[in-house]
Amino acid sequence: MKKSIIFVSLALCLALLQAQEAQEAQEGASTQTTSQKNEERVRLQSVVTASPMRSQLDELSRNVYAIDKGNIQNKGYRSTEDIFRYTPFVGLSNVGLGSNLDLRGQGNRANTSVQVLINGIYSNMLDSSHGVTPLNTLSPNAIESIEILPGGGAVMYGNGTRGGVVNIITQKRYEQPYFNAGVSYSHIIASTGDNYNADARFGTKLGQSTYLTIGAAYINRGGPRTGDKTTGAQANLALIHDFSPGHSLSLDVDYFTGKILTTPNNSFMDIANPSKDDRKTPGYGSLHNTQDRLDVSLGYEGQMSQNSKLELKAFYHLNRIKYVDSVTMLSRFNYRNFAFNDASADQSGSLFDDQKAGLIAKFDYKGEKNRLIIGAESLYAIGKRTMSQNIGASNQMVTYDHLVYIPFSGTKWSNALYVLDKYDFSKRFSLTGGLRYENAIYDIDVTNAHNISVSGLNVGNYSTKGSLRDSVHNWALEITPNFAYSDSGNLYAKYEKGFFSPSPNNMLKRTGTGSSNYAYEPTSLKNEEYHTFEVGLKDFLGEHIFISASAFYTLTTNEFYTVGNAHSVDGVQYGNYDFTQRAGIELFAEQYFLGDSLRFSESFTYIDAKILKLNGTSVSYQIPYVSNYKATIGVSYAFNRYFSIWNQNTFYGAQKDIMQETNANHQDTIPAYSLTDIGLNLKLGDLSLSGGVRNVFDTFYYSYYNGNAADTIAGYGFLIGQGRSVFVEGRWSF
Repeated sequence: MKKSIIFVSLALCLALLQAQEAQEAQEGASTQTTSQKNEERVRLQSVVTASPMRSQLDELSRNVYAIDKGNIQNKGYRSTEDIFRYTPFVGLSNVGLGSNLDLRGQGNRANTSVQVLINGIYSNMLDSSHGVTPLNTLSPNAIESIEILPGGGAVMYGNGTRGGVVNIITQKRYEQPYFNAGVSYSHIIASTGDNYNADARFGTKLGQSTYLTIGAAYINRGGPRTGDKTTGAQANLALIHDFSPGHSLSLDVDYFTGKILTTPNNSFMDIANPSKDDRKTPGYGSLHNTQDRLDVSLGYEGQMSQNSKLELKAFYHLNRIKYVDSVTMLSRFNYRNFAFNDASADQSGSLFDDQKAGLIAKFDYKGEKNRLIIGAESLYAIGKRTMSQNIGASNQMVTYDHLVYIPFSGTKWSNALYVLDKYDFSKRFSLTGGLRYENAIYDIDVTNAHNISVSGLNVGNYSTKGSLRDSVHNWALEITPNFAYSDSGNLYAKYEKGFFSPSPNNMLKRTGTGSSNYAYEPTSLKNEEYHTFEVGLKDFLGEHIFISASAFYTLTTNEFYTVGNAHSVDGVQYGNYDFTQRAGIELFAEQYFLGDSLRFSESFTYIDAKILKLNGTSVSYQIPYVSNYKATIGVSYAFNRYFSIWNQNTFYGAQKDIMQETNANHQDTIPAYSLTDIGLNLKLGDLSLSGGVRNVFDTFYYSYYNGNAADTIAGYGFLIGQGRSVFVEGRWSF
């Protein structure tokens, strides 16, 4: 059925193409002047749902894909996360605390191996054990554009870029007064998940040299499950002042505050075989969290000479999550020889606080045959985590009470220098090379306190402290030859040596088996580094077809791993895989017909992500939470300047969940699935209306899955993805 609908939609568009071409042949396109054609093309582009991405090799021969605002609005996206669910090459990796963007098969390491920027500011959380990038603190309609750099970027962006870099941009200059406001509503069928979103943006030029943009958004987002609700507000401001020719100052501020009401992940202890009927079922317990995010940057850009410019930026980032009233209930809980049918884990008062302050300097020189960039960065990051948990249980024989208090504070001060140069040996051939050196200084303090009583008798009362001062040195290298074999086609190859410097929470581990023997000691993890080899091709076939293809192989030595987290019964285990590999292909194509009124886009990604060797032994485990493929098909057609329709489809391959032990050979399979959306857009002057259906076939899929039955507190759970929903949206702009 699904394949039939997708095929019919494509066939319909092809029929429309043939009919339109026949009509044009009869009427004679020559009767229309060039200016009239251009005017019609612009009008059509304003109503057509744009193709999902623009693909290019930038001036440094990096493989970049861009998504603009026209591809985001009028699609009924509930959250920023939803945008990436349909974006070529980008995966979503959820280890139980929220989704992180994944490029090239990072899986459960996506939060530390894909660098996510918001307006150029580093946004990945320093605490990797709970590191969820704050994607959903951004309203989808507040985004102006998204830049995606698959695979690499270590020379310019440094640590944690093995998968790539994603830059989400919310600011833009407006030369003329601009206003845009919209409201949207969506309803998840057969669920309680209603969503209301509103946003407005105003931009203008003040006088001859000052640009002002202000925006605001309100988010009221329900979920598939009963009791899931997020409310919040986002506000942003951009101010740019050109104080002399070629010199400007800029101020960017983006703030979000929100309240999250939800329940814990559903547990396999309560629902052994989940189905569509369980979509609305809440988790066992109640969670009330608050979240605040603030990004502030002050920048200077100056034209030092005709061929060179200097960019300076100082920035501050805050992402704070507070557990106000958070209780997880457990259907079964074991303590030594005692079994309890019901238990509670109260985490109220816990806190996650991520702050960064940084300075970035970049000198950019464009010569007759080369482009040279010299940069320096200093980034001071603070990660604080306060875990406050009370586990309580009782049966007919005993009562059990366990107080856990683990405050953790870690700082990481990274300083880096890099140089990147592209030299054009001829009109057709260029070579890009770069080098980066980075030093990270750590300061870590942690306390681990427990108080355990059984039937009122204290059986354990101990506190362990640990601290560490350390530094890590790393370097990155990039070499990229590029050959322009035609005016439209490029063939490139790339080698990159990159690195990962650990998060502070990876630097210490608790040891010992009894309360009197507990202690903290350095994890002594080996330095992780990776080597990526990539070849790619981009070209236009005629005037209407664009293709892009790349193949990559990444070999990582000493890749870090963790098993469990701070909430796990057995604590956290740290180690290094001897070797891991990620190999794959990325294919992308677009077709434009009828003056861009009919557009097709297709993409296919295949990834083989494996652990090759562990503790000196050859193995063949899959990297957890990596779909072995992702494919997208999209089509849109504008009947005229007023009305258009669109269809988008995404196909996800199967995944493996986490290994239950570091040397286990068992991983549950998370099934493959596909999603299909349809919609229509209507534009009447300054007013645009849109509506559609998301997940047309009501596909059942997991957005999170953990089959580790041994970890009943932090694991052995799941979340079911959103079912079929309908949306409507209205927008006014001038």
